[in-house]
Amino acid sequence: MADAHGDFVARWADFWDAPDPARLGGLSAPDIVLRWPGRAEPIRGLESWSQQVAGALARFPDLRLEVVADAGNGSVSFIAWRAGATVEGRPVQWEGVDRMELRDGLVVDSTVVFDTAALRAAATE
Repeated sequence: MADAHGDFVARWADFWDAPDPARLGGLSAPDIVLRWPGRAEPIRGLESWSQQVAGALARFPDLRLEVVADAGNGSVSFIAWRAGATVEGRPVQWEGVDRMELRDGLVVDSTVVFDTAALRAAATE
């Protein structure tokens, strides 16, 4: 299982080094359920997840995430990450963690956790 985890982390890092919603099928199952900060309901399905990523990239075209640490436990992978993007003309960084349940190497259930304060502060300054 460690090799499957390592393979997934490498694919995740590759995706977020040059994010493109059209490439999400290489990471996410068609029936993915994703919990996202600030959303009352989970994002359901690959198409909805692709739209969420496309929206984030439209607002922050230079958005990139890098792996800070990772761990695997059976079918679950954890990735701690650092994000960076230009917000209102200035560089902003924030950190978070994804907890992802995998099936056949693809995410079927994910919880994303990050503090949105840095983004909110940059958008209001």
